[in-house]
Amino acid sequence: MNEILLDERWSSYPETVLFFAGETEVMVDLRVALSAAVRGGLAAIGLGEPFGVMTAFNPGGVDISDAENDRRMKELEAELESSGDAFVRVDACSPDRSHCECSVALKGTLDRVIDMAKRWDQLAIFWFDGSGFWIYGAIEPIRPIKLPVHQESGL
Repeated sequence: MNEILLDERWSSYPETVLFFAGETEVMVDLRVALSAAVRGGLAAIGLGEPFGVMTAFNPGGVDISDAENDRRMKELEAELESSGDAFVRVDACSPDRSHCECSVALKGTLDRVIDMAKRWDQLAIFWFDGSGFWIYGAIEPIRPIKLPVHQESGL
């Protein structure tokens, strides 16, 4: 088992459900393998190629106020818009949607997305490699974790 997932700051990452904004919302449950329909839905909203999902919420994995999270997210989106980076808004949520973090799906290289996440003090990103999702560390480097994490792995 990947020891990093024993850390409570990381334990919920593999349980995340992503809700991508678009004319038709695309939902990706990271607990299960991607279906062809979900991959098609991502492609339909311009996310058929590799991209990363990151947020500006809760730097360092520490909860901050809603107002501060909202301010940070607006700054991140403004920075991406001014730099011309292509992105799609996405909510990264717990399975019951009791906790969600406004995020962005950022087109670009893995290094670019990780560098952006580091600048915003994020523990990790989700990376879509064109066929499936991974967890990559940002401010805390880890061995990449392929999703979904199956029950056989002890989680």
